[in-house]
Amino acid sequence: MATKEHSLYKLVTKEQAEAFAWSFEGPNTEALLYPFVFPPIQPHEVRIQQTYFGLCYTDCHLVNQDWFPINYPSVPGHEILGHVVMKGDQVTQFQIGDLVGAGFIRDSCGNCKLCIQGNDQLCGQKGDEHFIPLPKFGGFATHVQFPAKWAFPIPNTIPQHLAPPLLCAGITVFAPLKRYFNPNKEVAIIGIGGLGHLAIKFSAAMGMRTSAISTSPDKEQEAKSYGAIDFIVSKNPEEMAKASGRFDIILSCAHASTVEEFIDQTKLLKNGGDFIMVGIPALTKVELQLPFYSLVCRQISFVGSLVGSRQENYEMIEFANKHKIYPTCEEYEFENFKTAYDKLLNGRPKYRCVVKVGNAPQTLKQ
Repeated sequence: MATKEHSLYKLVTKEQAEAFAWSFEGPNTEALLYPFVFPPIQPHEVRIQQTYFGLCYTDCHLVNQDWFPINYPSVPGHEILGHVVMKGDQVTQFQIGDLVGAGFIRDSCGNCKLCIQGNDQLCGQKGDEHFIPLPKFGGFATHVQFPAKWAFPIPNTIPQHLAPPLLCAGITVFAPLKRYFNPNKEVAIIGIGGLGHLAIKFSAAMGMRTSAISTSPDKEQEAKSYGAIDFIVSKNPEEMAKASGRFDIILSCAHASTVEEFIDQTKLLKNGGDFIMVGIPALTKVELQLPFYSLVCRQISFVGSLVGSRQENYEMIEFANKHKIYPTCEEYEFENFKTAYDKLLNGRPKYRCVVKVGNAPQTLKQ
């Protein structure tokens, strides 16, 4: 059981709890069950009782302070799915019982230049309120409370146990592919994991010629079943040389481990091509050096992409539903959360981990 109390979420006995979360009290520590009561719901917020939630390696980075210091106890998690059980009096777009999902962004101001331009995922006006997991409680819980603005209706035709990763991994790859979409472009997806397997599906469904690049030759048939027309083993110098200058877009879903590996990846771009990065390593692991000559003389671009805007989330959900694009997931019970988290942190899940909440809110009170 948890021992550290969050300033906003009162730690109570199981019998008194409105909800239960899995909290972390420091870096590299195990998850502890945290029974709690919520702060009063705000006029613009919804509270949802989750049916399923997903785990993302970003949560591991946050818990272990791989990117920046955080305060503990921490309840991360940003792949959220459940039914609205309470709403503030200003919330009109949802009714009690509606099935909704949410991802990494918690709130945006709606008034700054970025929000007005439709890049509300980049809003800088909300400070700590911008992201779901910090400093508020995130999705590793039976219930979650957050602004309704960043909740999205989920069609009942999307299987609930496959929906949560779409709100993170799905939008992370869909948004940049849509922004750079052209049916005549040739796309390479680097890394066939939690992000990459969805990227192949989205890119192929958009109609772009899509190839998969992986260090694992045994993933070829799987990648092609997702829609890849070609498969390149990045550890094979001959295959990499043959693909030199081939791609208009490279979507990097798995960061390079060395500068040399990164440079080799950039050689696969056509002149004028775009290298899009969506994966972030622990900052202590690798520092990449830009190939400045190629950057200028080959006029290639290196860009990052952070999840997606509200509009892009709506479009992603509609697109995934239409084309039946779902992640491959391993499913765990709420009581077995620690096993799921350990598999994500130290193992190789295929390809996402989701947790079924089920009757946990009731059984944990007993």
